[in-house]
Amino acid sequence: MRRRPCLLCPGPVNVTPAVRRAVAGPDLCHREPEFAAVLTGVRRKLLRAFSITATHRAAIISGSGTAALEAAVLASVRPGRKLLVVDNGVYGARIAQIAAIHHLPTVHLRFPGLAPLVLGRVEAAFRREAAIETVAVVHHETSTGVLNPVAAVARLARQFNKSVLVDAISSLGAEPAPLAAIDLCVGSAGKCLHGYPGLSFVLVARRFLPALSARPPRSLYLDLRAALAAQEAGEPPFTPAVPLIQAFDAALDALVREGVAARIHRYRRRAAFLRRGFDRLGLAPLAPRALQSHALTALRLPPGVRYDALHDAMKRAGYIIYAGQSGFRGTMFRIAHMGALTPSDLRGLLRALARALPRRRAA
Repeated sequence: MRRRPCLLCPGPVNVTPAVRRAVAGPDLCHREPEFAAVLTGVRRKLLRAFSITATHRAAIISGSGTAALEAAVLASVRPGRKLLVVDNGVYGARIAQIAAIHHLPTVHLRFPGLAPLVLGRVEAAFRREAAIETVAVVHHETSTGVLNPVAAVARLARQFNKSVLVDAISSLGAEPAPLAAIDLCVGSAGKCLHGYPGLSFVLVARRFLPALSARPPRSLYLDLRAALAAQEAGEPPFTPAVPLIQAFDAALDALVREGVAARIHRYRRRAAFLRRGFDRLGLAPLAPRALQSHALTALRLPPGVRYDALHDAMKRAGYIIYAGQSGFRGTMFRIAHMGALTPSDLRGLLRALARALPRRRAA
């Protein structure tokens, strides 16, 4: 058994010692200038890391990525206008579910989970439904490991003068994101940015601020306009997750030092290394290689292999893998490439998989 479990789930992730030290203190009151300085620093570092200081503002949300996503969805359309939801998996469906719970009118476009998005259907929806104000799409559909063509969707939206909301919760830091074309970009501390779970954020394009100011509040806690205004003034409206923000500050320091482009390159190398190993073990990917993100690999379970048995064998070896979701439950498993993983972790994972999988008989 390893000295520390290696988390291969798409959040929480393993963190560095510096991030682990940062979450432990010092104790700060959120109404004091010491914490205001930390919060302001986190918001600035986020913008600086992604080179969007001149074009965006950042609102920090104490809650998982879904909390920030809900805040963004609630701020995405005016009363009487519609949200176009591009849905090709569990997390696209979640956007539609949030909108339905809050009675926001939607146009819900469903696509197969393991095939490319058909942009012509998005364009047809724009032409058919004049009331559409914003299009929402998931960048990395974590349920399948599929990376969606967000840049192409955003270009199409611009042609029709629509706003763009992107769930980039599990892609920021691992995949290039066309942030200049995105009005509301949702992210999480606890995935490819290598912080702790329970903290999320929305990157708001400055051009979207006039529209945001005209939105009625649809939630008290998840009012994006109020959160942004309060944080700009150095006064968070509610008690925030102070230790998680301190830890995220340390994680962003590491991201700024490394650079986002270098972080993305590191994820590409990880994905390539692991996928060569999966191929050698005879593990088939769920999605076509051309559609896969670099943040996670979804793999089909070999014949005769039950997920529970594989999970337990890997856990005994110190590696936490992740189950399939929705219609893929019981037929596949997922291995995330996220967090402070070392080359030794990756090699150990492949060795543990080789031991856990049944040996193939020679033909």
